Formats: sequence, structure tokens, C-alpha cells
Amino acid sequence: MSTMLVDTHFHLQEEDNLEDMHRDALAQGVHKMLVAGAEPSRMQNVLRQVEVYPSVFLAAGVHPLSVEDFDGNYSFYEDMLNHTQVKAVGEIGLDYYYSSENREKQLEVCTSFMQMAKRNQLPAILHIRDSFDDTFQLIEENLLGSPFVVHCFSGTVEQAKRILDLGGHISFTGLVTFRNAEEIRDALKIVPLDRLMFETDSPYLSPIPKRGKRNKPAYVFYIVQHAAEALGMNFEELASISTQTAEDFFKI
Repeated sequence: MSTMLVDTHFHLQEEDNLEDMHRDALAQGVHKMLVAGAEPSRMQNVLRQVEVYPSVFLAAGVHPLSVEDFDGNYSFYEDMLNHTQVKAVGEIGLDYYYSSENREKQLEVCTSFMQMAKRNQLPAILHIRDSFDDTFQLIEENLLGSPFVVHCFSGTVEQAKRILDLGGHISFTGLVTFRNAEEIRDALKIVPLDRLMFETDSPYLSPIPKRGKRNKPAYVFYIVQHAAEALGMNFEELASISTQTAEDFFKI
């Protein structure tokens, strides 16, 4: 395919075959992909897999739902940032959806990784779930003037505006293709094209027309296709602009 796409955020799980995922992505025009970290115990293994493919990149960080498994060894992640294919810190953030009982631990870990991102002049990939107010405060305290993207955006227009006011980028997933996601599409429409990116967040959130199937980076094609329709844009134009934005943001 002549159109080039980037999946800016996917997960490589133990049962996944990166060779197959990479081949399928290329066939769909997805020429670059970024793995959004992994559980602390799997980071080295994921890095070894990524090293085989020059067009696959990695973010290093501790997901908010994994903070209880994190031993506090920040230097391990700081060292990983020196690898040429590690292009961001993430995904990091706050998630109170299941419980906020470990809120203080989440705040501590997220703060440390935000500061690591800024110190190393790398973008941060943020996960926000039922935690916008706390996350906005952490951004103000630790990330102002440093690049960050809120991935898998599922908030309101007002929350999107706040992210943009703080200097952030916003990334959309297959959620934007769902019939009942008008609020997310409304948010999509207010994001400047030079702050807009797309991702699969695979293996989760398969877009229409692939609902019910395991998601994969190749399916970012359908997300951009639906987003272009919602924005009243030509697919090739949105693909080209969002790809350039992703390449500039992650320096890939």
C-alpha cells in the first residue's frame, strides 16, 4: 500500500508472535509500530523481540495497574532509555477504575516516571482512567514543557481541551469507531491535526469492522479510516498528517 501508517501504541503479550504481527501490519500499510511497555518482569524479553525489527519501537515504564509488582528499581528503566529503539517513557499514569486504594503508590510511581521522561527529554505516554484531575495536577507539577500524549482517549471535549492547553497530544483507538462513541468523536474534532495520533492499544478494543477479533497493529488502518470520515477528511490526507505527527513526536 502507498499510504503509510503508524500504530503508536500496542501491547506485545506472551502469546503474541511479533513476526506475524509485523508482517500483517506491513501488508496493511502500517510501517512503524510502538510497543507500550510491558509488565516489569517481561521488559527485557520484549526488548529482545523488538530489536529484531528496526521499524518496531518500544516505550519503557510501569503501567498503573502494575505498580504493586514494581520493586522500585527505576535505574533499570533509566538504563533502558539508552537503547536506540526505546523512544518514550510509558505507559505510565493513574487508573482508579477498579480501586483507588493504592492511589498514593500510583501517584508516587507516575511522578517518578514523569520526571524521568523530562530528565531524559523523551515523550511520556499517559494512561488516564477515572483519574483526570489527579493526572492534570501531576502534569502541571512534572511535565510542563515536555512532550506527552494521552493514549486511548475516552474523555469529554472539556478534558481534551485541558490536555491540549497543557501542551499534550491525544491518541485515539478503536473506540472512535464504536456507534455509541459520539462524545469521543466530538473530542476528536477539536484536536489540531498536529497533535493527533492513532493507535490500536491491541490486543484490546478491536475497531469496527473487526469487533470480536483479537486486535493487532494492522487494524489501525480502520481507526484512521473511521476518524477521517468523522472529520470529513480524505483518508490519505489524514493518514499522511497523523503519520508525520507520530514520527515527529517519537522521533522515529
